[in-house]
Amino acid sequence: MADNGYPTSGHLLGVLKKRMMSETHSGIFHFLPLGLRVQEKVEKLLDKHMIALGASKVSLSTFSSESLWQRSGRLTGDRSELFQLEDRKGTKFLLSPTHEEEITSLVANTVHSYKDLPLRLYQITRKYRDEPRPRQGLLRTREFLMKDLYTFDPSAKDALQTYHEVREAYSAFFDELKVPYLTAEADSGNIGGDLSHEYHMPSSKGEDRILSCSSCDYVANEEVARSGREPSSKKLYDIRKQAPTRMVEEILSFELFAQVHAWYSITHAFSRDRKIVYIAIYPSMVVHGHECEERATKFNLDALKSIFPNIDTTAGDLAETNSPRMKKKYVLDYRISEIIKKSYNEFLSTQRNVDVDFDDIPVVDLVMIEDGDGCPKCETGILKAHTSIELGHTFHLGTKYSKPLNAKVPGDSPSSGTVNNITTKGPVLEEKAEEISAEEVTENKIFLEMGCHGIGVSRLIAAVADSLADAKGLNWPRVMAPFEAVVISGPDFHDDAQMVMDALSQEATPTPSVSPRMSLAIDAILDDRPKPMAWKMKDADLIGYPVLVILGRSWRKEKKCEVQCRQLGFLRQDVALQELRSFVDDLLRQL
Repeated sequence: MADNGYPTSGHLLGVLKKRMMSETHSGIFHFLPLGLRVQEKVEKLLDKHMIALGASKVSLSTFSSESLWQRSGRLTGDRSELFQLEDRKGTKFLLSPTHEEEITSLVANTVHSYKDLPLRLYQITRKYRDEPRPRQGLLRTREFLMKDLYTFDPSAKDALQTYHEVREAYSAFFDELKVPYLTAEADSGNIGGDLSHEYHMPSSKGEDRILSCSSCDYVANEEVARSGREPSSKKLYDIRKQAPTRMVEEILSFELFAQVHAWYSITHAFSRDRKIVYIAIYPSMVVHGHECEERATKFNLDALKSIFPNIDTTAGDLAETNSPRMKKKYVLDYRISEIIKKSYNEFLSTQRNVDVDFDDIPVVDLVMIEDGDGCPKCETGILKAHTSIELGHTFHLGTKYSKPLNAKVPGDSPSSGTVNNITTKGPVLEEKAEEISAEEVTENKIFLEMGCHGIGVSRLIAAVADSLADAKGLNWPRVMAPFEAVVISGPDFHDDAQMVMDALSQEATPTPSVSPRMSLAIDAILDDRPKPMAWKMKDADLIGYPVLVILGRSWRKEKKCEVQCRQLGFLRQDVALQELRSFVDDLLRQL
């Protein structure tokens, strides 16, 4: 146990392994009966919300064709995390880490009219990733369970409306779980697309970092988060007084690698093939907090990698940067881009044979955000950083997969053509409100607009187990618990315990005072193992049943059950048998 009395991560993992699952190899787990019930509860809830969204359930093969991945372009990058295999005929396959290629190929071969759209297909299946260092139980594994929803629409307007509806369904799902979560703007990563959101559970065990505003609803992953801070006005004044030619000469000659200038910094990185050096220029100091104090900046490598994914993060020899064979690519921080460009243009007017075009290079936020930075969305908010566990992700893919895999329908759809006045909540990219380009129309056919939306079922189980535990053990939400209630008794009350169990688990007849929901049987289990009563009570707390019904001293004296509920302030109350069903129902409705 930790010093604060709460179970350590290792202790909780031990409980999960003994009661819920068994690790057979590094990062590979079998689910035991109680763990499987938790998994099935999550799947049932997902089914409920996917059906409400109008999605149909499918089950795609674990095998994915390598040729499809070559067509989509996803085999051109790093393959180290892919499980690859070959059959006796030499056909190459992958154990699917994700199914975008397979579902797109399936739809391309079966959907031939806009009348078949919109189409929403989902599955809950195992995925595979050759994780180099499996850790933290189910949080980082080689085999994991995912819910994937794939959506297909005839136009960008329809696809963005679908995206909005999926986000609402995800919010309803996490709300019903009754777990803390944050919805953050995010980077699309290897999946692709240009609009995505992540769903995170705040946790000290998390590997992600999320920024949220103290005053408004701004939340973003640190990879795409942007602060409202600017360089110090004093520093800007000093900048404008400097001779621009000296500044640009220093940048182009890399003199600043040996020393940090008073107001700007330079970081460089190499491509994996060592043919390109990426040069990032950003302010050394920025305004921080309500008091507008200055603080030194830290470079955000993720921002650079989002523009140039082919970056080798290992250190390189600075001498290589001045090699004539080395191509240079620049990136400017948005706070100083105009000053750099103005200085460079003045410098360029006096030089010849300089091949850098500062007017045609990326301008982004290159500074790492920290606690206390200003919010980019409101004037008064301050950003707060949270470590978190990613539970789900929604992506608007556009035609990233439908084009290379030829998923298209005739272009006479009522929804095709101009896409204007999109009214979806949250950020919407302006280019998605533009007219469908000629590139998206081939032979009077329109490529399908896609979305993919995942929830990590096994990660969710691990995150909830870790985040909601207390000093006694696991503490499942009602909708995830392996059983809603457990009946515990000593050997003297075996027959009575079965009677109590029957009272809880039998369905009641709906009446004006008994709602249809209350008439459903309580999902209860009777612990009839030949163990001491105290041992069984402790074990029930470790497993995390929401409600304990105990036949002990009160039952012997008054025929009353002792009902315990840790999630409601460690509630303990003696309840007569005739009132037990309604009392437990009332507790469960609060969970």
